[in-house]
Amino acid sequence: MVQREKIILLILVLIGFSLVLNGQEQTAKNIGPVVNSKYSDFGPFVSADGKSLYFTSDRPGGVGGQDGWVSHKVAGQWGEPVNMGAPFNTQMNEGPDCLTVDEQTMYFTGCDRPDGLGMCDIYVATKEGDKWGEPKNLGKPINTKYGEYNASISADGKTLYFVSNRPGGLGGYDIWYSIKQEDGSWGEPKNIGPTINTPENEIFVFIHWDGVTLYFSSDGHGGFGNADVFQSRLTPSGWSPPINLGPAVNSTEKEFYFTIPASGDLAYFSATQSDTQGQEDIYVVPIPAILKPKGLTLVYGIVANKDTCAEPTIDPVLKTPVYDIKTCKPVEAVIRLSKSATDEEILLGKTAPDGSYKVIIQAGADYNLNAYAKGFSFHSERFVVPAEQAYQEVEKNILLTPLGVGKVIILHNVYFDFDKAVLRPESKAELNNLIRQMNENPGMKIEIQGHTDSKGSDEYNIRLSRARAKAVLDYLVLQGNISPDRLTAVGYGESMPIASNDLDEGRQLNRRVEFRIISLK
Repeated sequence: MVQREKIILLILVLIGFSLVLNGQEQTAKNIGPVVNSKYSDFGPFVSADGKSLYFTSDRPGGVGGQDGWVSHKVAGQWGEPVNMGAPFNTQMNEGPDCLTVDEQTMYFTGCDRPDGLGMCDIYVATKEGDKWGEPKNLGKPINTKYGEYNASISADGKTLYFVSNRPGGLGGYDIWYSIKQEDGSWGEPKNIGPTINTPENEIFVFIHWDGVTLYFSSDGHGGFGNADVFQSRLTPSGWSPPINLGPAVNSTEKEFYFTIPASGDLAYFSATQSDTQGQEDIYVVPIPAILKPKGLTLVYGIVANKDTCAEPTIDPVLKTPVYDIKTCKPVEAVIRLSKSATDEEILLGKTAPDGSYKVIIQAGADYNLNAYAKGFSFHSERFVVPAEQAYQEVEKNILLTPLGVGKVIILHNVYFDFDKAVLRPESKAELNNLIRQMNENPGMKIEIQGHTDSKGSDEYNIRLSRARAKAVLDYLVLQGNISPDRLTAVGYGESMPIASNDLDEGRQLNRRVEFRIISLK
């Protein structure tokens, strides 16, 4: 205990020193009367992009006792909160614990419900259009006859953290976690262990979007008040010793329900402090640099039908078509994130009805982002994020091509060794996409087309492009068991450019493999 207190003290000194260097006092501020009321406003959860703030309140205008509310940020200001409505809210007490990155799935605590197993249970609800669908009790083994509260889902949707007073813990309330199984069910919960849990109470948990930074409230680790907010990071050897977030967040009162957007720059939490307008208020505070989570990349955009877009303009430099996504009809699609080298699935989700999607990519990752929809060819984009990349947001709109005879689809992530027709390992995910598509459409026959840029002789480029197309054909036959009768391979050399060959970027686009649909019968 003495050693841990020394570590905490050192960190707090470093925090204070960093604030002095910044030349300003970074203290928690009440989020203000637009969001907070004279009633209880607590349990904030901020969306990954930092533009939506969900919270619990017993203010008038709700459905029952404590209801879920949401405020959206417009032009840098939080708007008037809106009740989340039935069936999410009931005559009982509800609190929106957390949402997935795309804000299409929500986990929350529901108390005293007819289908509850204990006093309070964890539930899940999914968006149906612009409204929340009927909540479902997660059931056993997550919920018990005791109490389960304050769920937090990892960015990949595979680990659920929560608080419970079930037997087998170390104190009154402990933090537990469960891993999602291959069949979609939740595995037997495990206690997160004595580094985090104490003989007292750990009453709230939030796993950041980076998947390794944990924030929680505890009255068993010492600190400034009745319950302080702490941070711990997951390392190869387990969770690091908790760090008190210091006086910028913690006071002599109780601080809990701590949440941070993917950017890691601001934190929202609920507390009772000297300037609280009601019984509990929501506060916001800047996060010191030494306590910020790892940098993340938030990728967002719209998936749409390419054939419905208005006539594209032409990029004056690359000579490539540029589509206005606002003119295209959205497509509801499956979104899949996988490792480029192995095709190991990281995340499987879907777009909202308006075709929008959001995913988080970790720093240091090399991922493929794939979109699939019935009646369309697949589309993939590769993201290679440096390990030291700071937080960034990347807009990537995806245009899907409807399946049809004569349609030509580029295989965006097929790679070869330099000047050779040897497929590189990171081509596996893209070619597996094509194998899946051909298995789903057993009557499909395609012409695999190889293309080069304008460097080299015509004869050389024809030979290289033909060999590369043949390498793709061989992969489909040998690895995907696709009948050779459904495949042909043709090399077109430099004769069919899709961009200017005057620039390196244009030549890179011209060096490609694509396929043309010959038959769908």
